[in-house]
Amino acid sequence: MTDTIFMTYPGGKNGSGVFQQLINLMPPHHTYIEAFLGGGAVMRTKRPATENIGIDIDKNVIWEWGFAKNRAGIPNLTTVCNDAIKVLTIELEDHRITADTLIYCDPPYLMSTRSSQRQLYAIEMAEEQQHRDLLNLLRKLPCMVMLSGYWSPLYAELLPDWRTHTYQAQTRSGKPATEWVWMNYPEPFELHDYRFLGNNFRQRESIKRQKTRWLTRLQTMPALKRMALLDAIQSMSASTSSPTMYSSPVPGETAESIDTRRHPSQQLALPDPNLFQ
Repeated sequence: MTDTIFMTYPGGKNGSGVFQQLINLMPPHHTYIEAFLGGGAVMRTKRPATENIGIDIDKNVIWEWGFAKNRAGIPNLTTVCNDAIKVLTIELEDHRITADTLIYCDPPYLMSTRSSQRQLYAIEMAEEQQHRDLLNLLRKLPCMVMLSGYWSPLYAELLPDWRTHTYQAQTRSGKPATEWVWMNYPEPFELHDYRFLGNNFRQRESIKRQKTRWLTRLQTMPALKRMALLDAIQSMSASTSSPTMYSSPVPGETAESIDTRRHPSQQLALPDPNLFQ
């Protein structure tokens, strides 16, 4: 068994700075579902959730993951070989998707948005209707959802209220491309995994050094002052906790009751170093 699928899977998020960008967008969650698993760069790199589920329609992908589970070091990992839309529809109908679930979808990108029209995957999503079906399903899910893709009129039409994040990446041919991420929840105050904070390598290293200095100061701080500082941070977290995630209106609900645009954006801020003096 080789790690070829992990390193060379088309559209994989192994690129420098790519999986870090995605992990930095993820709120705390109990269950993590990667609906188009592929090489699973995010699944393999993020801090595992209590329950982890990977779905892919390609039996060769699931076969590779069957051998790689132990090497990937992901506890409580379940892999499912099936169509992601079908699986998520069944989970939704059976009420098995809960609010503390995060679903990340990285489907084959809409063909009209790609620089090349050739087939990249063993099983493509070549038809626009397939993407429309996926987006309509994601809008119904009662949980946190992240979706990767390139901008398109279809995605803009069906996800007008979802928060977005963009970053620069490269296509397989080495050409620059703007990646989009759509999210149905407000900017989180807390993250599931803090190891990759920063927009680039230099910033991530700077934050790691700052964290080391903070820890040194905390270790030498009087116990009462340290407890007061932790209490202040917890109070700030409680007062700015994320509101309920966005869901598209369903019968009996109004847009005003669930539209995240009516909640103020929350900026992720590191503590002021002066607090530790």
